Order: sequence, then C-alpha cells, then structure tokens
Amino acid sequence: MKKNKKKKQITFFTNIKKTYRYAKQGRKYLFLFFITNIMLTIISVAVPIITAKRVLYLTDGVWQQLSLVAIAIFVIEIGRNITRYLSSWSYNKYYFDVRRNLQIDLARETLKITQEELNSKSSGVFIERINNDTDQISDIFGEMIEYITSIISSTGILISTLFINYTIFIAYLTFIILIFFVNKKFAEINQSYRKEWKKSREKTGGFITEIVRGAKDIKILDAEESFLEKADNYLKETNKISFKYWHIRATNRLFKGNISDLCDLLISLLLIKMLLKGKLLVASALIIYNYHWQILNLSSYIENIFEMVKTFDLAANRIFGIVDGDEFDKEVFGKNELIKFDGNIEFKNVSFSYEDKVPVLKKMSFKINANETVAFVGSSGAGKSTIFNLISAVNKVKSGQITFDGVDINSLSKHSIRGNLSIISQNPYIYNMSIKDNLKIIKKDATMQEIRDVCRMACLEDFINSLPHKYNTIVGEGGVTLSGGQKQRLAIARALLLKTEIILFDEATSALDNITQAKIQQAINNMKGEYTILIIAHRITTVKNADKIFVIDKGKVVDVGSHKELLKNSKAYQKLYAEELESEN
Repeated sequence: MKKNKKKKQITFFTNIKKTYRYAKQGRKYLFLFFITNIMLTIISVAVPIITAKRVLYLTDGVWQQLSLVAIAIFVIEIGRNITRYLSSWSYNKYYFDVRRNLQIDLARETLKITQEELNSKSSGVFIERINNDTDQISDIFGEMIEYITSIISSTGILISTLFINYTIFIAYLTFIILIFFVNKKFAEINQSYRKEWKKSREKTGGFITEIVRGAKDIKILDAEESFLEKADNYLKETNKISFKYWHIRATNRLFKGNISDLCDLLISLLLIKMLLKGKLLVASALIIYNYHWQILNLSSYIENIFEMVKTFDLAANRIFGIVDGDEFDKEVFGKNELIKFDGNIEFKNVSFSYEDKVPVLKKMSFKINANETVAFVGSSGAGKSTIFNLISAVNKVKSGQITFDGVDINSLSKHSIRGNLSIISQNPYIYNMSIKDNLKIIKKDATMQEIRDVCRMACLEDFINSLPHKYNTIVGEGGVTLSGGQKQRLAIARALLLKTEIILFDEATSALDNITQAKIQQAINNMKGEYTILIIAHRITTVKNADKIFVIDKGKVVDVGSHKELLKNSKAYQKLYAEELESEN
C-alpha cells in the first residue's frame, strides 16, 4: 500500500527565500524595479500637490505662476512616463528569468518522480503547476514592491491629513479599517474556493490532454461523443467551481465599491461642512481631495498583500511539493559511479510486487555474461517486462539483489545505470520533432554520418530518403505520421546512437512485418559479441539465434538454454513454440 504523505506547512518567508534563489540574472533588474517604484511613489505624491496649486492659481488668475506650474507638471509627467517604462522593463526582465528557472527546475524534478507516481496521477497535475503556478510565484517580488511602496505612500498621505485636520484624519482612518475587515472576510472565503478551483482545473486539463494525445484511437473507436460527454462533465464541474470563485470575487468588488462610494460621499459632505464653517481652507480641501482615493485605497493595498501572500503560498506549496520531494515519491539512486559497464548482469533471489501486492517475480535468479545475447520468453503477464523495468531502475529492487559487474544496482548513481544501457520498448514515444532532432536530442553532438549509420542499421534509411524533407521531416506528437514499425525502427536507431554496452529490446519487433523483422534480426546479429543484448520475444522465431533463452512462467525462470536445447528438454518452451507455429498456420 502506498504510504500516506503528509504535506509540510511551509511559512511564507521560507517560500520567499526559495523563490528568490531562482532570480539569478534577474536580481539586478529587481533592484532597478525597486528604485523606479520609489521614484514613481515620490512623483505620485508630488503631482496632486502641484495640481492643487494649478487650480488655485487658475481661480486666483495668477497667470505667470500658472504657466510655471503647467511646465513643471509636463516635465514631471514625462519623467513619470520614462520611469514607468523602466519599471515595466526591469520587472519583465526579472519576471521571465525567474519563471524560466522555476519551470526548468520543476520539469527536472518532475522527471525524478517515480514512474508509479506518474502513472497514478493525471498529467494535468503537473502541467497546471509548470504553466500556471510558476506564473503566480514569479510575480511575488514585483507585486510586493508595488504594494509596499503604495502602502508607504498612502500611509504618509494619511498621516499628513492629521496635520491638516484631525477630524478628517479620524474619518479616513475609520473608513480604512472598515474596508479592510470587509475585504479580509471575503479574502478568506475566496482562498478556499481558489484551492478547489485549481484542483478542478488539474483534472479537466489532464483529461483534455488525453483527448488530444489519444485523438487517433478515439476516432478509430468511434468514441468521440463518449469522450466529449465526459469532457463536458469535467468542464461543467470546473465551470461550476469557477463561477463560485468569480461570484465571491465579484461580490467582494461590489461591497468594496459601494463602501468606497459611501466613504467618498461622507468625506465630500464633511469637507463641505468644514469649508462652510471656515474650519478648512479651500487649498487644503483641494489637496485632501486630490489624494482622496489614494488614502481610501490604503486598506485595499494592505488586504491585497494578505491576498497575495495566500495566493503565493498556495502556488509555492504546490511547486515546492514537487521540487523538494514532499508530495510525490522521487527516484532514489546510490552514489557509486561505474563509467563503463562490462555488461555482466545477475539477479539473486529477486522478488517484486506492484502496489496491488500480487507477486510478479518470485525469488528469481539468473546470470547474464558480458557480450551475450539472451532472450526472455513466456506467456503474457509472466514478468518479462518487469525484469527490464528493474534492470533500468524504473522500478526499485526491494527483495533480493541485482548487480552490474558485481556491483549492487541500488548503490549505483542514475547515470551509471541509465548511461550504460538503452531500452527499445514495445510502444516507444516519438517526439514532435524532425527525425534528425529525435536522434540529436538524446545525443546533441551526433554527426549526420552517425545518424545515417544508425538509421541504416535500423533499416530506416530507405524510408527516410523517400520523404520530401528526409531527415528534417516532422513526425508529429507521438510519431503520429509514422507506422508502428517505423516508430520502433526510429527507437532502435535512437538506442544504437547512444552506443551503450547493454541494449534491451522489449518486444521491439512485435509490430514489424516479416521482411523488416528479418532486417532488424540481422542488425541484432551484427551486434552480437560486441554488446550485451537482452530481448523480450513475442515470437520465438526472432530469438532462435540467442546465446541463451530464459523461459519465464509465473515470475520464475523455469528453463534456460539454447533454442535447440530447450526444444529438446523444456516442455514449457515446446508448448510456446507449438502455439506460435499453430497461430502462423
């Protein structure tokens, strides 16, 4: 049974420190953004004061001073425009740097998650976090600087009203506290719906991704309406939650807007009363009212910081739940380095079960010598693919021992294991790139001569040369433009390009016609004696020339020998061979 994972609650400041480390090149731009925001704050304080003077000079008919003020305002506004541009430029330089670094690290850590975890989760869980959550936490420093400078500016203006008129100060302070608590209440409700909304988006996004990737099979099965109906159900649920989320936010804006308008009315009436009683000068009233909305927005700025912190923490915990390994199991490797395998492999009493605890391998033991070509045959579900999963460390050995050249697999580093073997699976994943790039992505310094050589060995060169764009042909997502046999031959070429000591063929010729299969068989024969080759065979005729054949049944090695030896001595092998001959007739 899978262990329960208890997510650690991480503080806001811990998440801030973790996020800041991703601002590498962007740190200098963040500093520039901070400086430009201070300048914008100073300008935003100065402009209303000068504007108030312009109104006074206009009403008093002081034309010379009015001209000077107009010129001053023009210069300041030009300066504000330039500063705003620099602020936006520096922020975006910082933001995209942080976002890129976060996304790469998150993708890297996602690839470290165990295959069992990845298989059990929707791809939407990871896509949503890589694409959207990284946006939200990349914003944190820029938003915080903006809100803090706005709070400092508004607080300074509020305090200045205390020196102009004590009654006005008390009125503003009361309204700010009222607006703050209204916003705070709605923000708490809003946050609970936000969590639910994100989870719903993950599920829906994952299912939509599956529809796009599985479009070919959906069409062939004539199942479009069934899938669309299920997608519609997901979308209805997401829309229902999204509407609740929108409703809370809209209600918050409605209340906040109404309260702000009420405060505006009451402040206006209070200013009029003060002016009528002679307790306030017109100039002072103009200055106060020019800053009116900036003062009232103080509560919104404060609440926005609380909202920002909650949104940031939600996204950060989801991201660092992957990056720090708290939420999902990660692959664990040893530290021993084996630069180059000789190719000796041994299983010693290896038992293995998947999560359902049904044993797949039962105290399995066998030995493969360097540069041998060996095959594994047996009925479906006998445990053949599990052997390959354990050798490639996709699944971990928990009972018994697997060794490479006498060294325990659990003590070896990831590169020591996977850098020394290649696996050609039954259903290889081909990337939405050109044929050339599908090969260069696993060996970026591969020359075109090397690429042509491995494609020739994989019996793919004639097909490629028949294409209009040859090696630059885009093959589509999952290699959709290729046949099953062409995809497997491209995967074989990909594995051959790595020139690893151990090559695993997991029923890699099962989708090939007899002529192509014969060519692949010849390619394998050409490699015999130079590589350790392991083959899971669907058809016995493809492994007749193997040095050794292991017969697997119910998780155990029941017989081993050459093709001739097994035909003579193994009833299990004889049965498999007879069934194959019968199916071909």
